[in-house]
Amino acid sequence: MRPIFLLTASLLVFGCKPAPQVARYEVKAEPAPAAAPATAPVSAQPAPSPAVAAPMVAPASMKAEAAGFDAPKWAKLPAGWSVGPENSMRKATWIVSGPNGSKAEIAVTVFPGSVGGLTANVNRWRGQIGLPPASSDEIVASALAVKVGSLDSQRFVLTSADGKKSVDAVMTSKDGATWFFKMNGETAAVEANAATFVAFLSASQLP
Repeated sequence: MRPIFLLTASLLVFGCKPAPQVARYEVKAEPAPAAAPATAPVSAQPAPSPAVAAPMVAPASMKAEAAGFDAPKWAKLPAGWSVGPENSMRKATWIVSGPNGSKAEIAVTVFPGSVGGLTANVNRWRGQIGLPPASSDEIVASALAVKVGSLDSQRFVLTSADGKKSVDAVMTSKDGATWFFKMNGETAAVEANAATFVAFLSASQLP
């Protein structure tokens, strides 16, 4: 009977011991940081190029005075030149052709005064074909002497860096006003008409 008693006592000792408790801990996940609001990519804006000069803007008073000038007495229109569309700011417009279908336009304008002066006007033309501004000394040194009728005039021949566009412009001062004769367009057409342009102006007369 002793072994049975010992076994029974052992069962009572171990059977009454409470079962181990398994502790549970709930770990709450940290909230994810809020995503930064999406921002549209800012496209880089190109800085204004100093090579591009702003076009000349004439005030209404200057336009009214310009309209009061008579038109020049033009020489005979050269072969291949055609009259361009009318423009209230111009005294004449011609379209000229060159090799391989190239084209250029000749515009004639007149304004009282110096219209900003030599440097400003030449740099404006340079900007129109993508050239950087030049100094006053460089501009004076580049001037070519020509005649418009009997009047001494200055001529400037400019070509873009890629060689595609050209300006051949003549400035003439008369009676407190400045006349502009500008051939502008594809280089092939400008160059093909250069000698004819100079001869035509020499044979014409300002009012």
